[in-house]
Amino acid sequence: MKKLIYLLVIIITFGACDSLVEEEVFSIVTPNNFFQSERDVTTALVGVYDGVQDLNIWWRLFYTTELTGGLMRHNWSPGQETLTYENDFGDIWQLWTRNYVAISRANAVLEALEGSTVDEAIKKRYEAEVRFLRAYTYFNLVRLYGQIPLVTKSPESLANVLVPDSTDINAFESEFLKQRDRSDVYQFIIDDLTFAEANLPSTVTDSDAGRVTTGAASGMLARVYLTMAGKQYNYNSGELVDGDASLYSQAAQQCNKVINSEIYNLPADYPSIYEVANNEEILFSIQYLESAVAGVTGEGNQFVARTGVRGATEFTPYAWLQCSVNETFWQDFIQHNTKEDNRYRRTFLEYYVKLNKDTVWHGSSSTFKRPHVRKFLTDVGVETSAQDATDYGADWIILRYADVLLMQSEALNEAGATPDANTLKGINEVRGRAGQPAIETGISKEDLRELIWQERKWELCYEGLHYFDCQRTGRLLEEFAAYPNPQRKAAATLRHYIYPIPFNAIEANPSLEQNAGW
Repeated sequence: MKKLIYLLVIIITFGACDSLVEEEVFSIVTPNNFFQSERDVTTALVGVYDGVQDLNIWWRLFYTTELTGGLMRHNWSPGQETLTYENDFGDIWQLWTRNYVAISRANAVLEALEGSTVDEAIKKRYEAEVRFLRAYTYFNLVRLYGQIPLVTKSPESLANVLVPDSTDINAFESEFLKQRDRSDVYQFIIDDLTFAEANLPSTVTDSDAGRVTTGAASGMLARVYLTMAGKQYNYNSGELVDGDASLYSQAAQQCNKVINSEIYNLPADYPSIYEVANNEEILFSIQYLESAVAGVTGEGNQFVARTGVRGATEFTPYAWLQCSVNETFWQDFIQHNTKEDNRYRRTFLEYYVKLNKDTVWHGSSSTFKRPHVRKFLTDVGVETSAQDATDYGADWIILRYADVLLMQSEALNEAGATPDANTLKGINEVRGRAGQPAIETGISKEDLRELIWQERKWELCYEGLHYFDCQRTGRLLEEFAAYPNPQRKAAATLRHYIYPIPFNAIEANPSLEQNAGW
């Protein structure tokens, strides 16, 4: 009996292709009678942005990168931090399916755009946005799972989305079923981002704030090249191998494009990064609106609920007993930077003040055992306008200028010999805003590598990057040892450089091969 291939959860957002239906349809919207005006295309584009906005993507990715990497603790229901990932582990499955849902939306829009009568220049801009979002989604998938199906189109018939009744591996050649090598996926990502970079505007109007720009594509390409240049987990042998070091220079070139555009800057006030939407530091972020602003429910996020203090009704009225910081990392930050670092009080929540002016410190209750993550706790306090736990408006930052500056210093350091003033410029700008002293020339390449690694943790912690940084620098096991967590149920090994292909995916499609070690 054929099984429906639910591993990809193929959703044809705007109706099926003609070959999937026999009747001629006149009374409903289809790809053939939609996309006739820019407004139509904008409506479709919103659906693609909505796909990557899925709360089940961002918070599970948040857990994956910060719990697994060791910088965070879970106060209630340990999952990612156990390091076990049993067959029914939901986060791994949800990240697989939800990301493929977002990809299917992008594919459907791209196909419909081809036949659209909208002006060609407008079509190229919209195509560039969709391809950026698709590339970003594939980038997450390939870093998490390594070998994955590379789906580039919508199914033409039901036969495309059914697993064959056969044990013959050749029956699984459809792109909806067949795993592709990591290198194929990365080339596809680069092609999408290169097209996006060439066809996106450099800036957008206030009414279009949050839409993708050239800077976002350039910066994301830098991140892709930096990842490919670093360490890679060989999912066939279970070994950690070197990437293509020649790509460090390309990563640096992409960073230079962003820096030389003079569009982005580092706001002097560090907390404003998280409080002012689409500020001068943000290259790309996932947009959220609380109900009081959006006029409808369901457009907000769960940052406060996931990282706030449960029971602190005068500070975080809608918070669950979930994420706090890893105390060892917190102490590490203080030891290296002191509490006078300009990032400290926005990164860590040590206390809150009640309405009666009493100060409540961490360690005072079972729901406030350790400092919490402060970065995304916006719209908190007695006067909050949030209506429930999923109704906060802080955006999920994907890429910001400080990251670009640190990537530039890293790429130049890895590509060069002795670090010079240009190599140090990016990291020193980031350190300068934090109130830290500049790094002087004369430092060795090895010492600078270590300082850049540390600076990325201090600056970008809890922003969904740490696990991926651990992957490409080969430091994952070192970080596990540095930041112990009593919730771990398994010893960390090389296999944790990658996630297992979800059990449900392999059950649905037996041609999928599990990653080595799992």
